[in-house]
Amino acid sequence: MNMHVGVDSGPRLNFGAAFAADWLIGPGAVGRVMPRRWDKLHARMLAGVAGRREGQRFPVERRRGLTPERFRTEYFLTGKPVVLEGAAAEWPAIKKWSPEYLLERCGQDEIDVLDGQNWTVNRDGKQDAVSTSESSMHVRDLLNVMKSGGAWYGAFMELLDKYADLRADLDLSFVAKYGHTNLRIPWHRNIIAKMYVGGPNTATSLHCAGVSNLYLQAYGLKKWVLVAPKFTPFMYPALSKGLNWQSRVDFRNPDDAATPLYKFVDRYETVLEPGDILWNPPWVWHGVQNVTESIAVSLWWINVQRAFANNALFSALTLCGRPNPIAMQLGISRKPREKTSAFSVHLNK
Repeated sequence: MNMHVGVDSGPRLNFGAAFAADWLIGPGAVGRVMPRRWDKLHARMLAGVAGRREGQRFPVERRRGLTPERFRTEYFLTGKPVVLEGAAAEWPAIKKWSPEYLLERCGQDEIDVLDGQNWTVNRDGKQDAVSTSESSMHVRDLLNVMKSGGAWYGAFMELLDKYADLRADLDLSFVAKYGHTNLRIPWHRNIIAKMYVGGPNTATSLHCAGVSNLYLQAYGLKKWVLVAPKFTPFMYPALSKGLNWQSRVDFRNPDDAATPLYKFVDRYETVLEPGDILWNPPWVWHGVQNVTESIAVSLWWINVQRAFANNALFSALTLCGRPNPIAMQLGISRKPREKTSAFSVHLNK
């Protein structure tokens, strides 16, 4: 992935000014003064790429046996995704975890789930970027749905906070070495681990976040589609006051009429296999879809310098919103008054 290729500086600055105004003042107030500003801006950007080649698809680089030092130089500091092929092959999670193991270990737990197959992207800026059904069920019921090819998907699950033995199946020293965390920095000390369990064709929509993420594929196959942060003005992002920023593009079946700028976005794709770890840098857009029954874990931490290097605008706005990512890592983020599902938090509802 060429992190320097993307939208030209002029349109990017115009986008940043318009987006920041909506975030700080409110789209309603700004809209009373400039009611068709986004239509006009998108039209100017579309005219600016007339005659330009359409976006291409590229494979994400796969590296085996990469040292932490070379990873830092070639990928961490450049903000370039890479698959560390088989890097976790000897972790207990890879050798032990399966649907049967989760059923035995935590089948009785109640979790939040979402419809991972039938979600829709809303083009109307007055609506949430993504709509889907949500529910609660026991892990054992989710595993049955997964085996039958059903739509329910357990995403951003917090089972690893509850079960110390499951968390111990992850080699978190790997994150310290490859993530170059510094224990003298308070928000580097706590790695936020989320689990994802779902069947074929369950997916999460295109989104990005300011967290650094080493993503472990523990069981099954998962497809990733990634887009460099410099293409953000072409991603039709929705306003966010929280951790994740949603795109109004459906990566599964893009609507060229509704989101024509996306045609000019370069996309990088890969399919993760058990034992692979994907480096997903801050603010890299990604849509994720399970190819088979799948169990995976995201390992998040905050590197403020790397986040600002990749997307200074979104980083600054995120630090002013809630949940604040640094407060999350310090364990001091304010709890919502009402119970909110993990996916609602993901969508910043």
